[in-house]
Amino acid sequence: MTHADGVGENGERMSKPPQKSTETAETEIGQPVPGFPLSFEWLTGDWKRIFDAQTALIKDDVERARAEGRLVAYLSCPISSRGGGWSGTNVDIARHAERALLERWGEAFWVLNPAQYQLESKAGTGLIVRHAERLNIDLPALLKKKAPGGGDYLRMWTRVLVEDGAGNLGRNFDAFYFLGPRDVFSFFTEGGAPTMTAGIESYFARKFATDASFRDTFSTPGITWGVPQPASDPRTGWSERRKHFLRFYALRASANYSLGSHDEWAILRLINQRRRQLTAGPGSLDGDVGDQIAAFFDGNQIDPAASEAPLSRGYAV
Repeated sequence: MTHADGVGENGERMSKPPQKSTETAETEIGQPVPGFPLSFEWLTGDWKRIFDAQTALIKDDVERARAEGRLVAYLSCPISSRGGGWSGTNVDIARHAERALLERWGEAFWVLNPAQYQLESKAGTGLIVRHAERLNIDLPALLKKKAPGGGDYLRMWTRVLVEDGAGNLGRNFDAFYFLGPRDVFSFFTEGGAPTMTAGIESYFARKFATDASFRDTFSTPGITWGVPQPASDPRTGWSERRKHFLRFYALRASANYSLGSHDEWAILRLINQRRRQLTAGPGSLDGDVGDQIAAFFDGNQIDPAASEAPLSRGYAV
């Protein structure tokens, strides 16, 4: 038994259980990899500790794949919900694309699928919970203050993709694959749907019936079916949300519409630019292209002009 002041009956001082850290949410702006010209804004304190632990875990997975003699490819894909999409569907598509790549390229490859490590995915959430427990961080309290955003994830992915223990030229990766519309079409029609519309509508109905989170996201309160509706008919909003879902996945779901993918394109372009500069002779602006990381979009290798062209920024500042 202990007294209120933490002193035991025998007079010795009793150690109190460690209090979980619940820091305030502050941010900083900087280059995730010093000297690599790409900057983001991210949360400091406990969130930074969690993401540093997640970065180390992902790097270990990459190192394990390389130790097995695998060629490592990074899958760049939309994950967050925007423009009518849903993060859970994006995770489903990313997993489908990962499986398709491995079926196409074979056992010599390993694909780093970021959907497996994002907070929005069930696998990623489990990892972050584990990090918080190990670091003695009160995760629910931390989430109430401020949830991480794109800058936090892109700080992590920049470090994973660029840092290699040597010249920070992305030597741990052999290829980048940017998800495209044909990958999305393959996902929605793999069950035999004759058209994209049929595939998306079938998927929507199935998820609405079986996935509680999906049903909550796309349900509209206030609808009473089978009776006259007021002037502000809530069924109009219900129909519009489903229309936006169809439009996004039929026409937009690809790396083209992902802020994170735009930043990952910048990472690829900057790595390859630096690799070429290493072999540039006196007075030359560019060197040998033979050392560049391979890049693919929508099933095909990216053409030479596109591979060196810049894009609009995503989360970069």
